[in-house]
Amino acid sequence: MNKVAALIALAMAPAARAQGVPVPDVPTAQAPSAGEARVAYDAAFYAQFSPRTALDMIGRTPGFTLAEGAERRGFSGAVGNVLIDGERAIAKSQTLADILQRIPAAQVVRIELLRGAQAAGDASGFAIIANVVRTHSAGGGAWSLGYEIAQQHAPAPNGFLAWNGRIGTTDYGLGLNGYSLLRELPGDREIVDGSGAPIATRIETSPRSFFEIAVNGEVGRQVLGGRSRLTGQAYRSHYHQDNALLTFSPAGMRTERELDPFTENKRTLEAGLEHERRLGGSDLNLAALVTRTRYDSAVESLRSDADDSFISRFTQTIERENGETILRATLARDLSPRHRIEAGVEGALNTQDQALVLTFDFGTGPFPIPVPNSNLKVEELRGDAYVVHTWRPDSRWSLETRLAGELSNLSFSGDASQSVSLSYLKPSIQITRNLGGQNQVRARLFRDVSQLDFTDFVSRASLSDDIIEGGNPDLRPQTSWQAEIAADLRFGGQGALSVTAYRQWISDTVDLVTLGPPGARFDAPGNIGDARVWGMDVSLTLPLQRIIPGGSLTVDGTWRDARVTDPLTGARRIISDYEEDELTVEFRQDLTARRFAWGLKYEVESAEFLYRFNEIDRSRDAPNLEAWIETTALQPLKLRLTLVSLLSTPERRERTFFTPDRTGAIDRIERSEQHPGQWLLMSVSGNF
Repeated sequence: MNKVAALIALAMAPAARAQGVPVPDVPTAQAPSAGEARVAYDAAFYAQFSPRTALDMIGRTPGFTLAEGAERRGFSGAVGNVLIDGERAIAKSQTLADILQRIPAAQVVRIELLRGAQAAGDASGFAIIANVVRTHSAGGGAWSLGYEIAQQHAPAPNGFLAWNGRIGTTDYGLGLNGYSLLRELPGDREIVDGSGAPIATRIETSPRSFFEIAVNGEVGRQVLGGRSRLTGQAYRSHYHQDNALLTFSPAGMRTERELDPFTENKRTLEAGLEHERRLGGSDLNLAALVTRTRYDSAVESLRSDADDSFISRFTQTIERENGETILRATLARDLSPRHRIEAGVEGALNTQDQALVLTFDFGTGPFPIPVPNSNLKVEELRGDAYVVHTWRPDSRWSLETRLAGELSNLSFSGDASQSVSLSYLKPSIQITRNLGGQNQVRARLFRDVSQLDFTDFVSRASLSDDIIEGGNPDLRPQTSWQAEIAADLRFGGQGALSVTAYRQWISDTVDLVTLGPPGARFDAPGNIGDARVWGMDVSLTLPLQRIIPGGSLTVDGTWRDARVTDPLTGARRIISDYEEDELTVEFRQDLTARRFAWGLKYEVESAEFLYRFNEIDRSRDAPNLEAWIETTALQPLKLRLTLVSLLSTPERRERTFFTPDRTGAIDRIERSEQHPGQWLLMSVSGNF
């Protein structure tokens, strides 16, 4: 796709020159100070992109990819790789994109990229961190209003409104954002037996709707000898889909109809409080975060025969409450110009309480079906502590050593009654070498502990797939040792190349295990032993100014090879639900003099596999090619038009069933395609 984008751009270059569009004089990145590892891009650098918010600016920062959070334990690894004025967001339910969207571009002085030792401390899980430095302005706002038109041909509105201001010595920010969609996902399925002979075909319709709305804000001021910040958000979302499935015999006669309406709702409240101050010669940070979430869903599976006569009805309702309370404290101190030490402690209480009701009716009235581990209360009490030492022997070298540890206790009540205590040490060492003014190479060895998803502990039925998605209270966190070598190179003012190669040695690999007695077995998340992963991440920003006025190409790719021993067959295979490869390629051309920009973006991901005890489920999302144009000719507004899914490539899924399990013969294969179609996004945005 990068060749396609480049060819299109090259084809347009003569036209741009014929129109007399000048190649803009693009500001370059500021060189870091001696001994530092940061690269700074000031506000003038982003002017060519006509940004409206800090999110727009982050998206155009060379060699940086926004990460909302890593799948690792603890608060610091879950809040992403962006700082605001050197401070980490005190929020987990708010995405970094939402927070950055609330900051008007006019308030951003520069964006700094902290690398190596500069990214140490509680954010050491990320090799590169962006710090958004704001001006102390009196206030400003940003807004956007738009809509999406998909197959249902009805506009689905979206937008946001944000304001940041100051009253005396008090800074505050308010935000409101909403999003909705109205789409179709029709599809068809083919079912064949083990020999390939057709069994049936199915045609599916699936209209779906979704909306979400969030109100958020923060306030900060100088109190108690330091600065305090209070943040909060209220969030609500609703999703509904009406699946209808018609089954036909190989002769083309309709044999069955199945209706599977599904609805889910989610509500979240969150509040965070942080206080920073100098304590002696040290920097003290105290933080508290409270999050409460309520979730409910209802699904029905109604089957009827060719004459629309009733066959059966399944119904399932789920109510789930989640809570998280975090208290943490950090203390950092410069021991000398070459030595810095930071230490922190964190305590957390995580809870989940699920109630599930599953019923079946074959004409005589509904009766309940018990599902193991479906009505369960989970509580985790966890404590973390870490200490980090950074040593800079000279302006070129730095060494970061880190030792962290955690203790936790998980208790279960309801369908399962048990408790388990866990403890982990997480050491890390990183060596950094600065090359010239802006280049850097790094080597790191560390131990990581993956986050526990509490929904993996509880069971639920997937009525459309006719399976039990089991829960497993015996699940433990996945741990790994990882060795990596990375290089971050800056060139030509706008150019950047970041490459990271790594090897992981995984223990207690999280995959699927088989639970239940013979004749009533089901699959659930569990630990299946050791795994090995080779991987490489690449992020490239390539300016094309010399051949295409205002042109640039960005490439973000991940390539991994993950192998584990299958506990059932003994064969080496990919880890279940593991995405090995991802690639995003974008070309854009900014014709600054004409206040016009356009671009192409292509995204593709590799297939994912689920290895159930009697099934291999292979699925792949549709590759996406989108084209967009935007203009600021109607100052002070920016208008943007995006056409998504130009290729109309279907989503594909193949389910291969075995008898009696995956060590036996193929019983049948079900192949399906779902067609997302194309949709149009339109928006107008501005500042005030």
